[in-house]
Amino acid sequence: MKKVFCIILSMLMLLSLFGCTGNTDSEDIRGEVSGTTEGNQEEKPEFSLGDTTGSTYTNDFLGISCTLPEGWVFYPDEQMKELNNLVGDYLDEEALEQLKKATVVYDMFAQHTTNGSSINVTMEKLNVVQIVSLNIQKTLEAQIDTIKSTYANIGYTDVQVEYQKLTVDGKEFDSLKIHAKVQGLDFTGVLFAFPKGDYL
Repeated sequence: MKKVFCIILSMLMLLSLFGCTGNTDSEDIRGEVSGTTEGNQEEKPEFSLGDTTGSTYTNDFLGISCTLPEGWVFYPDEQMKELNNLVGDYLDEEALEQLKKATVVYDMFAQHTTNGSSINVTMEKLNVVQIVSLNIQKTLEAQIDTIKSTYANIGYTDVQVEYQKLTVDGKEFDSLKIHAKVQGLDFTGVLFAFPKGDYL
């Protein structure tokens, strides 16, 4: 469970990069999102990284795709390599082999060019015991107090975290919604998780 906590903490640190806007009733900025996270549990899918082409991110392994609206940009390959602690001139195959051994893989990061909002996809490799005993709702709920104190320690105020079911593309996911203030501005973050193969 330490690894699950680490991934949540890693995602929280990335959430701290999310944009801060004074309007919490903003329009839907997800763009077009589609995905299928269900499948034959007997068949173990082959790990692969996602691909960004133009304004669309697709990860066949995770079964998700996201087309971002105007004003958003994906992190380029070099920045993604830095997030994944890859140094040097790795070829795609070498980088993939390195990432298959990693506990946490940052697969996509996109940011709005003017308001600082962001979206990211992070995968954590789970061991057999974690996969068998995984209860995402309980795992997320167990982290609420830690999340609150983490955000408070980095300067956020009025931090509120609540577990909720989130519907994306007609499918329901376990999620945490985070509300806080930072430098007088409203901050909203949403984290949702689902298992795929050996990853969360």
